[in-house]
Amino acid sequence: MRYERLKDIVRLATRLQGTRGGLTMDDIVAEFGVSRRTAERMRHAVESAFGPLQSVETGDRRIHWRLQSTSLRRLVRITPEELAELESAAGRLDRAGLTERAGILRELVAKLLALRRMLDAQTLGDELEALMQVEGSAMRPGPRPRIEPGLLALLRDAIRATRKVKFSYVARSSGRRSRQLVEPCGVLYGNRAYLVGHTDWAEGPRLWSLANVSEARVTGEIFDRDPDFDLQQFAERSFGAFQEPPVDVVLRFNPDAAPDAATFLFHPSQTLHENEDGSLTVRFRAGGLEEMCRHLFTWGESVTVEKPAELRERLRGMCARLAEHHADTPIFGTN
Repeated sequence: MRYERLKDIVRLATRLQGTRGGLTMDDIVAEFGVSRRTAERMRHAVESAFGPLQSVETGDRRIHWRLQSTSLRRLVRITPEELAELESAAGRLDRAGLTERAGILRELVAKLLALRRMLDAQTLGDELEALMQVEGSAMRPGPRPRIEPGLLALLRDAIRATRKVKFSYVARSSGRRSRQLVEPCGVLYGNRAYLVGHTDWAEGPRLWSLANVSEARVTGEIFDRDPDFDLQQFAERSFGAFQEPPVDVVLRFNPDAAPDAATFLFHPSQTLHENEDGSLTVRFRAGGLEEMCRHLFTWGESVTVEKPAELRERLRGMCARLAEHHADTPIFGTN
């Protein structure tokens, strides 16, 4: 057997054991870029080497396979590059103010190192340190909210147990403090972290900035989870976190900016079209016009808003106000 194919079989065994919902034959074909016949041979090879596969009940018509075996323990190798990625991710979470999540990742790194034999762990630790010394993240301006320690863990417990949470909340717009009783659905992460949930006083899911939440506690009140609610679909209705009715957006980037814009994911629903003059047209459907304005402002004259007219007017107004502000504001401390 070729060395590359042997690596694929070990990797497939690892995926079959590490995936909670199992893998279908279509998953194996897509992930390894092989034919269905080759995928079936790989699956049989995994069974021969590591033991029988189990089918997982998922509600899907296709069979999902999963491996439960202790044979992989000595074959799965944790690389310094993989640990370095975890450390880098922890650093990004720190800079975003999500120190609790960063701590969880760093605890995972420590546990993975502990799973190795002492000599291997020391060597792995040395290589990880060397990697981290030559890698870093560029500083990116943005909010660094302070989230109360333990809040994320509390919300996760409440979501799993389908229990309502009660907390004190300071509204970002008015600064008013209120007490909220919420059925938590999930947490959205972006420039800020938000709790998504239902309340008795509003229709549909609402958002609460975690940086403005305090004195949170899990109540004894049970709620029924909405089986039709999908957190990812909810998030994709908007350009950012702010929810509003979605609209069709059409942006045109001039030829100089087109190569850069083509690498951006403006929205999961986007489509790209290269025009004959070298410009790029981006189309998507989403709400959140205010957040779109803030992002499009950074593109300057290289982008033209073709649709909707409201977005174009908002962006024009933002630029006019900013120009007026800088024209009329006196500069202090200069001669």
